[in-house]
Amino acid sequence: MANYPLSKMNKEGTLLRPQHSYYSDEYAESMCDLFLSDSIVEDEHGKLHKYYRLHTKQDHNMEMAFAYDIHCPDCQSGMLKQIARPLSYNELGLYRCPVCDKK
Repeated sequence: MANYPLSKMNKEGTLLRPQHSYYSDEYAESMCDLFLSDSIVEDEHGKLHKYYRLHTKQDHNMEMAFAYDIHCPDCQSGMLKQIARPLSYNELGLYRCPVCDKK
C-alpha cells in the first residue's frame, strides 16, 4: 500500500495533485493535511482494480468532503471519481480513476 501526499493546485485548495512518497501510514497521518492511500481489489472476474481513500487531518463534513478534484496518482491525466461515501470525518471518500480503469 502506498500513500500520496496531496498538494493544492488552486487558491481555493480544491484541485489536488498527488505526489509519490514512501511515507508510512502513521507518518502520513501525522504530517499531511490531505493524502490518498491506495488499495488493490480483485473483482469476480479476476481483474485487479486500484482504489484510493482520501484522508484528512482536519475534520470534514459531507459538503467539504465532496469539494475536491484530485488528479490520478498513476496516470496523472485522469481525475479521480468518488465511488463510495466517507467512513468518518477524517477518512473521506473512496475514489477510482476512469482513465486507468479503461486500460
